[in-house]
Amino acid sequence: MPHAIAIFLLETVSASLAASATAVAITEALVTIGLTVGANFLTQAIFGPSRPKPSDGQQLIRTSVGSRYRDYGIVSSSGQLTFLDSSAGTLGQVVTLSTGRQGPILEHKINDKVVTVDAGGTVTQASFHDALHIYTRPGDDDQTAIAELTAKFPEWTADHRQLGCPHAAIILDPVKQKYFSEVTNGQMPQYTQTRKGAWVYDPRKDSTAVIGFDEAGAAIMGAGAHRLDDEGTWEWTDNGPLVTADYFAHPDGYGGGYDQVNWTTIAQEADIADQQVLTVTGEQIARWRIWARYGLAVDKRADVLASMLKAIDGFCWQDADGKFNLLCGRWIEPTVTITDDHILSLTATLGPDASQQTSAVKVLYTEAAIGYREQESATIANPEIDDDPSTDPQAVEAYYVPAHNQATRVGKIIVMQLGDRWHITAVLNLFGLNLLAERFMKLSSARLGVAAYFKVDGLKLNLGENTVQATLAEVKPSDWDFDAAAEEGTPPIAPGGGGGPAPVVVPAPTGLELTAVPLVFGSANGVAIEATWDDPGRPDLSFAARFQPVAGGTWISMSIVDGAFTARSGPVDSGVAYLVEVWAITIGGRESAAASDTITPVAAATLGRPTLSVSGGAGEASATVILPADDAVAFARLYHSDSNDFGTATQVGGDIVAGPGVAVTVSDTGLSAGTEYYWARAFDGSGGSSPLTGPAPATIS
Repeated sequence: MPHAIAIFLLETVSASLAASATAVAITEALVTIGLTVGANFLTQAIFGPSRPKPSDGQQLIRTSVGSRYRDYGIVSSSGQLTFLDSSAGTLGQVVTLSTGRQGPILEHKINDKVVTVDAGGTVTQASFHDALHIYTRPGDDDQTAIAELTAKFPEWTADHRQLGCPHAAIILDPVKQKYFSEVTNGQMPQYTQTRKGAWVYDPRKDSTAVIGFDEAGAAIMGAGAHRLDDEGTWEWTDNGPLVTADYFAHPDGYGGGYDQVNWTTIAQEADIADQQVLTVTGEQIARWRIWARYGLAVDKRADVLASMLKAIDGFCWQDADGKFNLLCGRWIEPTVTITDDHILSLTATLGPDASQQTSAVKVLYTEAAIGYREQESATIANPEIDDDPSTDPQAVEAYYVPAHNQATRVGKIIVMQLGDRWHITAVLNLFGLNLLAERFMKLSSARLGVAAYFKVDGLKLNLGENTVQATLAEVKPSDWDFDAAAEEGTPPIAPGGGGGPAPVVVPAPTGLELTAVPLVFGSANGVAIEATWDDPGRPDLSFAARFQPVAGGTWISMSIVDGAFTARSGPVDSGVAYLVEVWAITIGGRESAAASDTITPVAAATLGRPTLSVSGGAGEASATVILPADDAVAFARLYHSDSNDFGTATQVGGDIVAGPGVAVTVSDTGLSAGTEYYWARAFDGSGGSSPLTGPAPATIS
């Protein structure tokens, strides 16, 4: 076991990792007998230095040399901009997200808006007009370079594989000028990805690992294909003890080594962490989970480990074999009692320092419902202390906590121990060695007048004087009891909760109706789709619409009619079922959910042409129209112009109403001498029309 971790465990409260010669000597002596420390940092958890917030990781990093990052659980982050260029109107960029193989991608975001990506990498939202593409790599050790990027930017070659680093290439194709502002929203695409983090070893899934012992002392083995020496067999998990043990062992974590972990203890604690607890909203969640992102160069290892232990109310120690052990939060009845016979000297205070007393806390945790950003929990009050109306609740940073229920459980444990409880530093005789690997103990001192339970926050050995110095904090078993209905409070993002920023919801269009619009193309009939919806009563909203065949195919944008809540398609195939989607867009670019419906538009049947014959006379023309022999015919119309351009023609008289095949003669009088032109067209009862007949000339004398 490296000296650094042993010194850290000894010096938890001060968080010092400076390996002085004396500290190293003490550590080497201790390795043979074991080492224990509490990691419930209490006042440091509130009054210590701030840690990076989850939202900090969602900013694109633009430095020449940036820190690598590693992730556990579920994270939403941007990353290091490792490539940026444009060529022939195409913009390309690469964002390196993390290090190490990552789990599945849960969502992509562009400029903080969730987008969907099809199998070919193209963003499907209509506002991007098929111009934006996202291609990813998961961080495998044998992954290839992103070919779609190398094809457009030769300087990014097949050797740019970024082995072991999850990354994304974002390519923006040239777009027509009229679409430019809609696609870019006036800025370069800023990419954020939500994904599952590192894959972690679970001894419970390893058929070769000892995960416990039965009453007879026989080993209980795991079951499954996990193997400690083969990362390819591991799986994703956010189980708190498994994540913490992996961080301690991983070379990009604390670096303690996987062979320096007591995996039997970790397996047992992983079972505790997987126990289901009921939240105030009726949801069942695992007891202790961790979602964490840390920088290898910018975050101190001790701080990261401390944050993980804080998130699961954890306690770690080094056993007689020098191996890392861990307990996650729960009350364990102590087996060691310290009395006046064991105490050589002590100092005791009732309650923490005046500057660190608090009657209530709020825990800052990571909330998925607001984009995996930090969120304040409900206020957690200490019922043993009168509320101070002149002070606000203290904030406890526990950003690795991924749920409101877990945050309030951690907050309760902390706030109870910041009340009127005993805090004792005792110098004990060597009986104090019995506290090694013990999280809780009993103290019964007649001289002090104390008989209570205490948590072991730290132990130091003075081998020259054969003494053990113990740092103790009074606790009660009820500190670990938790009734969500009575104690969790209202999650700030729950309906009616208040107190926290609720997600912005843009109302979806209502009253969507689809109709088929007849079209006429000279010699044939066609059909289009029209969509209409209700006025939302919000002038700040614009709208977008698109359609595709129900059977699948390319989405096609529809034209929005200015000043009306109407969208119109171009010509579509008759008799084909189409899916239409319409959604609202705010000035800031937020989109509503889509209102959708289906329609099967059918073009009107094409009537046969009518027969037309025309003769001219003195100042008049006589036109005979024979309606087509089609049962669908309802009437015909005769058109006249003094040129052979139908665009200038006007109807002669009224509609010619007659049966199929019937001939009707129409006179057109008052004409000037010269050549006049005539056309005829038949119509059915639904407005469908035949191709034109004509022009037929007539010479007027």
